Amino acid sequence: MENKVVGYIPRLLFKIYLYLKERFDPTPPIPEEERITVEICKKLIIDPESKLTYAPISSKRFIKNEAKSMFVVIENNTINLINHVYSYSVYLSSQSDYKDITQSFDGILENKRQCLEDEIRSNIQHSLQTILKKLD
Repeated sequence: MENKVVGYIPRLLFKIYLYLKERFDPTPPIPEEERITVEICKKLIIDPESKLTYAPISSKRFIKNEAKSMFVVIENNTINLINHVYSYSVYLSSQSDYKDITQSFDGILENKRQCLEDEIRSNIQHSLQTILKKLD
């Protein structure tokens, strides 16, 4: 019984805090250029022609799409869109948008890595099967 009260009171206070924070300090609307930039990134990320690269030391994410002549660098809530004609640097004020883009990017990249690993394992199994047959 005591554990329920101890956990219930902080949750209730936190909900009250969130309600009051939103009431007196509302989140500003997301600018149109941020919304458009996020949509561009999402479309490029799911495009099978896009090449996705992640730099683990700098935490930069790169999208290269030669068919659409687009190059994107995602880092520290900033998206740099580069084309042969223009270059834009857009800061994302919305943490949730940045998180959505990075999770989408990481998910696609992880799927590609898994396919590569499956292919490697398949080749190893095939080679081992060949060796086993030669021993018979």
